[in-house]
Amino acid sequence: MRSIRLPLTVAAALLLAGPASAQDMQNLLDQAGKALDQAGRRVQQGYEDTAKAIDQAIANPQDPAYGSLATRLIRSDVLDSAQRPIGEIADFVIAPNGQVLLAIIRIGGTLGVGGRLVAADYGQLEPVLVKGHPAFVYKGDLGALPDYKVAAGN
Repeated sequence: MRSIRLPLTVAAALLLAGPASAQDMQNLLDQAGKALDQAGRRVQQGYEDTAKAIDQAIANPQDPAYGSLATRLIRSDVLDSAQRPIGEIADFVIAPNGQVLLAIIRIGGTLGVGGRLVAADYGQLEPVLVKGHPAFVYKGDLGALPDYKVAAGN
């Protein structure tokens, strides 16, 4: 949007400063047209990238690297770098823009019971498939993370 505002601001300044030549106005219109074309190409590329990601997720429903329903990922194993289970996904914290910020991971329990919850940066998790099921490899020490507690009323 900034590239569109600049030519319009310049056009307004020229009009206020006095009569502008037809060539000046044409140059400004050309700049505005180029900026709009460039913005349109970026939007189109975004749509194409999104469509491709959706097609890949549909074609690979078991592979979390291509996207997955959150409900399929809840209770997924969290593994250490040697692919040993160290916890399981209990929930996710998602920003208003849809970005996954945190993975809430249950560690130290047995069969999903007991243990404690920790919040891990989602960027520290690598999605993998283990025996056809989605899992995540955590790149740090889950035990070093503080307990995650849900605020009362949430």
